[in-house]
Amino acid sequence: MRKKNCIITGGTSGLGLELVKKFINNSFFVHIIAKDSEKIKQLTNYFYEKNIKSFKFYRADLAEKDELDKIIFEIKNLDTIDILINNAGALFLKRETNSNGIEKTFAVNHLSHFYLTISLIDLIKKTKNAKLVNISSMLHKFAKPNFNDINFSKNYNGYVAYCNSKLMNILFTYKINKIYPNYIKCYAVNPGWLNTNFGNNNKSNIRFLLCFIRNIFAKKPSYVAEEIYNICTIEKYLNFSGKYFEKGDISKSSNLSYRADLQEELWIKSLKIINEQKNMK
Repeated sequence: MRKKNCIITGGTSGLGLELVKKFINNSFFVHIIAKDSEKIKQLTNYFYEKNIKSFKFYRADLAEKDELDKIIFEIKNLDTIDILINNAGALFLKRETNSNGIEKTFAVNHLSHFYLTISLIDLIKKTKNAKLVNISSMLHKFAKPNFNDINFSKNYNGYVAYCNSKLMNILFTYKINKIYPNYIKCYAVNPGWLNTNFGNNNKSNIRFLLCFIRNIFAKKPSYVAEEIYNICTIEKYLNFSGKYFEKGDISKSSNLSYRADLQEELWIKSLKIINEQKNMK
């Protein structure tokens, strides 16, 4: 019996790493896309010490389309893709851009996952009931999207940029569920507040306070990894494609997320930006 292929972005720490461990230990071959070379090296050694060989790392900065292109080229050699989990995320309090001038919160949290998914869509469609999971956040409810300035070039606010990107994860989930209802089962997941190092690249007094509180009250990422694994593997969830989940149950996302016009506009503008980046070569 073949091992099913599961792709996870941002799989070297936090929720991503717990997802990798969960799927590897349940007979999946896990393809892990991550940026940190040192963590990749450490985890490779760790898995080999545990006699685990059903994994492959792909090193890439998801903010950079050229690096993602190389990964996509490799992954397209697979026979099938059973599960794609778009987990990687970033928060930049000060505006940063990639080599093509795309704001990085948008580039990492939405555009990279949009591009990865649509580039692999034909391969995903080959598997009956293939699963697509987009990791969002309850903070999407605080989004203030301006699709006339989707690159957030004016009056940048890092927190708003992050909230906007989490709304985009849900808009994308709902849209792709409408386009491929007979091929792909799509889920947006709010993991809740997790006890991870997410956001620690930003240094501030508020950040240190949040880290202290997080260590006391935040959830273990392993619990959420279990919930996502269940969504991907238990048959009853096949009936809940195109839904937003919290704590393993269907929940209601923000009113903005259900707007078909925003879903369509995000889709069109994301494609346009990707095509523009291709023309920059």
